[in-house]
Amino acid sequence: MLVMLFGASAVAAPLSVFADHGAAIGRATEIFPETDGRLTLAEAAAAYRAGRFAPGDSPVLNFGIGAKPVWIRFAVDNPTSLPVPKRLSIETAWLDQVDVYFQRNGQTVATALLGDVKPYAQRPLASRFFVVPQNFDPGVSEVFIRVETPDPMVVPLYLLSPDALRVRQTQQELSYGVVYGFLLALMAYNAILYFSLRSSRYLRYAIYLAMFIAMNVAYTGHGFAWLWPDSVRWQQWSNPLLMLAFGVSGLLFAIRFLDLRVYFPRVRRVVLGFCAVSGSLLGAAVLLGNQKAALLVAFSFALLFSVLMLVLGVISVRAGQKPAKYFLLAAFAAMVGAVLTALSTWGFIPHNSWTFRAVEVGMLIDATLLALALAYQMRVGQEDRLRAERLAQLDPLTGLNNRRAFYDKTSPLWAHAIRHGHATSVMLLDIDLFKQTNDVHGHAFGDEVLKVVADALRRFVRHEDVLARWGGEEFIVFLPDSSTEAAGALAERLRIAIAGLRIPHAMDVIAVTASFGVAQKGEQHATLDALIASADACLYQSKQQGRNRVTVSLSALAAAG
Repeated sequence: MLVMLFGASAVAAPLSVFADHGAAIGRATEIFPETDGRLTLAEAAAAYRAGRFAPGDSPVLNFGIGAKPVWIRFAVDNPTSLPVPKRLSIETAWLDQVDVYFQRNGQTVATALLGDVKPYAQRPLASRFFVVPQNFDPGVSEVFIRVETPDPMVVPLYLLSPDALRVRQTQQELSYGVVYGFLLALMAYNAILYFSLRSSRYLRYAIYLAMFIAMNVAYTGHGFAWLWPDSVRWQQWSNPLLMLAFGVSGLLFAIRFLDLRVYFPRVRRVVLGFCAVSGSLLGAAVLLGNQKAALLVAFSFALLFSVLMLVLGVISVRAGQKPAKYFLLAAFAAMVGAVLTALSTWGFIPHNSWTFRAVEVGMLIDATLLALALAYQMRVGQEDRLRAERLAQLDPLTGLNNRRAFYDKTSPLWAHAIRHGHATSVMLLDIDLFKQTNDVHGHAFGDEVLKVVADALRRFVRHEDVLARWGGEEFIVFLPDSSTEAAGALAERLRIAIAGLRIPHAMDVIAVTASFGVAQKGEQHATLDALIASADACLYQSKQQGRNRVTVSLSALAAAG
């Protein structure tokens, strides 16, 4: 907060009209707050002559929220014989009333009445800041400025040539273009993800970014210049309302991103309660028309919001949520930026470009880290879905395809075979006397038999064949581009391999056998199920004829012959 010592003081030296003061000129000014009602220009000038003005003690004059109206005075020296054009720029966008008076030899030569209580079109120059053009005549001129606002009274004064001001403003707008462009791109990307994936975390993140952009364009003056130049009342209330909207949107995003409903339901209720209480207090201030109270609520909420986001990140990390690490880092960066900007605007720390725009730097880091966190969540979610789909298509005991996976994988192969007339066969096999094996040796051994047989089948079938557990002790193999002879030969090799298996059990080893049925696609097989039925009929014949044998469809052999 600016500290002022009243009484006799040294008069600040006049500023040279030839110097472009790239830094704020607060130290070249004298200041005087109104304490007994509004002063006229003549009364303010008289107070200055009486030595009641105090020297500015910082480059950027900062009087805090709800400060009394302040008069500011400085002098400009033009030692030449010709007028010199300059631009007086007050680089704060939210001051309600800014009255500027130019005097020479005690006479007022120019006046500019500005402030965001007036429509934007009434400004002498189109700028989001309060900029006044003035030609300084030869000799010493005085400038008196009266500032009144319930908002944070931050008054960064600059005296520049038209060209220097143009360069300064261009550099500023380019930097804002980078900030807004980056955030708008992130916002649009996450909105697209929401419409594609229907996950509310992306929608809430997009709203969070949108609220920050809205809040930023409000307090930087871009909103008044671009979006609502005639909405003076909204300009008065936009800063506190959008600060609250930004914070609430951030907390709602945190609730969804960190799954507080699942992991910390009580914390979620506290967060929602905090939002409701803050909204009620701000709403009451708006209804009462008390801007100072609204701003105090908004700034207090902003500081507590930053701390609360950090706390949510900490407890979520401690709970073992991996994405919360990104959130915690993002919350820390955003908190540092928001606190620096809030404190500099409030007047507790020096106000400069770095402290004022710290919230933007913090938000850029915050947005980047949260985008990475959302990408991590998306990748983990996709991996979980793929894993679930894969498990849903696998037989949990043998690890082979289940019946559902068999149909999914063979459907395009069957369609291709039908379309191009390729030879295609199906093999069904059944472990002989499996029920007896279970009854005698137990179901655990029966499961071991199924796994050993499945491993044997994997070793023999081709990569392009589709092997699956058909159900119980039955297995099926779909053989694309395979005639009956090739399929029968493979079945015979499998029969021999299975008959040669020796499975340890207790102090003994157990042998098993399997019966096979093979059928090739023919004209009578309009569907894959019809072909499977033919293979099943052959398997039944193998069982009836003594088991441990291969039966091939006779119709297929006849067709081949």
